[in-house]
Amino acid sequence: MKDGLAHQRVWQLPSYVRRVPTGGEKGKFLAVDLGGSNCRICLVNLHGDSTFTTIQSKHSVPPGVMVNPSSRPLFDFIGHRIADFLATQPDLCSSRGLRNSNQQPYQLGFTFSFTCEQTSLASGRLIHWDKGWDIPEAIGRDPCQMLQDAIDCLRLPVVVTVLANDGVGTLLTRSYTSGPTASTLAAIIFGTGTNAAYVEKLSNVRRVSGETKPDGIMVMNTEWGCFDDQMEVLPRTSFDDELDRASADSGTQMMEKRVSGLYLGELLRLIILDLLRGNAFTMTCSNASRAFQRDGIDSSFLSELAKAGRDHAERAIQLIEDTLSAENVSEADAQAIQLIATAIARRAARLAGASLASIIIQSGRLEMSPDGAPEPEYSMHRIQRFTSDMALLWRRLLRLAGIGSPIGKPPVPIQPLKSKWDNIIDIGADGSLIEFYPSFETEMRGAMRDVPEVGPAGEQRVRISMAKDGSGVGAALMAQAASEVET
Repeated sequence: MKDGLAHQRVWQLPSYVRRVPTGGEKGKFLAVDLGGSNCRICLVNLHGDSTFTTIQSKHSVPPGVMVNPSSRPLFDFIGHRIADFLATQPDLCSSRGLRNSNQQPYQLGFTFSFTCEQTSLASGRLIHWDKGWDIPEAIGRDPCQMLQDAIDCLRLPVVVTVLANDGVGTLLTRSYTSGPTASTLAAIIFGTGTNAAYVEKLSNVRRVSGETKPDGIMVMNTEWGCFDDQMEVLPRTSFDDELDRASADSGTQMMEKRVSGLYLGELLRLIILDLLRGNAFTMTCSNASRAFQRDGIDSSFLSELAKAGRDHAERAIQLIEDTLSAENVSEADAQAIQLIATAIARRAARLAGASLASIIIQSGRLEMSPDGAPEPEYSMHRIQRFTSDMALLWRRLLRLAGIGSPIGKPPVPIQPLKSKWDNIIDIGADGSLIEFYPSFETEMRGAMRDVPEVGPAGEQRVRISMAKDGSGVGAALMAQAASEVET
């Protein structure tokens, strides 16, 4: 993290968001949320009281658009979905005069959940694809401009005003809904892919020249899915290597390939396939089984196995039979597959927990107040502790000199002082993995406790709250912020 703050890397990317919402923001804004295999078109109405309402349409991105030598099919697809959305919202158009070219068009925030190096709030450069996408022509180009070109070809009254990232958007949404007192530090995403964003001191972001405001902040897009692509510390198995070799982005996104929902099901499939070929199971699978199909097992299968538990063998057996088209599944087979699935998910959650711990440590929030200054109560406590220690030392010196203690009673022990904001470190979260896998957050927290700099006391201060579909609302919040800058 420190290396990425100081040098031009493909991680620790500045978002150019220099303030977080307070909950008082108002207005209607369009948003496009592109990530994984889905595209959502949203109209977000910010009410100004930490609440919002959305109207949205959700579309599956065709596989031929996700992997294509040309970028035009993708952005034409998004442009047509925007046009369809506007056509189904006549009140939306008439309320803003969108049928009249003399009226102001809607501002749109574009959440583009792939690695981009932003050059401003409204522009950036695509560095690489992940999550199974591969569109070579788009590399090095600005996603906002490509989307705007598609919108202009359709003569839509829409202007793309901000480029957002799913982690950054979720952080802004959580900050908006929690209000000004929560001081949200970060957002974490565990869906098809994984990522995190957090609030960093602007003075630490040395990779951005000219940004020297001492009390300023910068929301950072960590792109932690590519942390340790050199494989210096990440765990490694033959199944990890096999999955990586078969991926569209071999050699990159190594942490994501151990944590995100896109890959956990495939890891389980590769292990089951190895055991089937080694005749380790009683069960048999037909040639049409998902066990023999690449990406045939979804990560939701791991969640369902976990929910079945060890005490409901019949339920687990039925689930395996239905998912893998398997026959003669024994209780031992079911227990073995459950054990493997649990190990895969536990490793993912603990890697996620260790990574979140790194954000908390880097932020300094374990010893800092929400406004970035040393917490007064904490500083006073240290002064009181120092005074108490000096008094004890003085007593010992006098006793050694045979003079006796001038203090009639021992010093009052220092009691832990509670902060007025209760020391909460607020984290927003989104993604099906953390939402639906039963023990994902529990395992995350276990890893955080094992990090000495955080420990049990620090982990107890962390509040993780779901900010579902936060990336689209976050893009609207960024569009709102951009509109204020323009005015």
